[in-house]
Amino acid sequence: MSGLTFFDFENLPAPRHGVPLADRLIEGEPKFTTWDIETSADGTVTSGIWEVTPGAYWSIKGDSWEFCSILSGVSELIEEGLPPRRVQAGDSFVMKPGFKGIWRVIETTRKLWVQKD
Repeated sequence: MSGLTFFDFENLPAPRHGVPLADRLIEGEPKFTTWDIETSADGTVTSGIWEVTPGAYWSIKGDSWEFCSILSGVSELIEEGLPPRRVQAGDSFVMKPGFKGIWRVIETTRKLWVQKD
């Protein structure tokens, strides 16, 4: 068994679908599609591809840490108390535990993510 997992964008596994929790929805009808790619043996580290359609909702990280790399689309992250930050293809960032802000999707956005719970 290989110690490598490759993200094969042409052959993704069956996705999970979702929407923001009702109390987090701000505007529009954003819809989430998530393709889970790899999970650590203890289940604390996960990775995959995530896509969201236009709209806006509260993003709250709680205790998790997440690395994100935007693959396509345009969104705006508005962290409480800070100016908006536009993200688009090629941008990478970490959402730290305790992050709370608005994720406003301008154009359907797809990202690669790695999360540590």
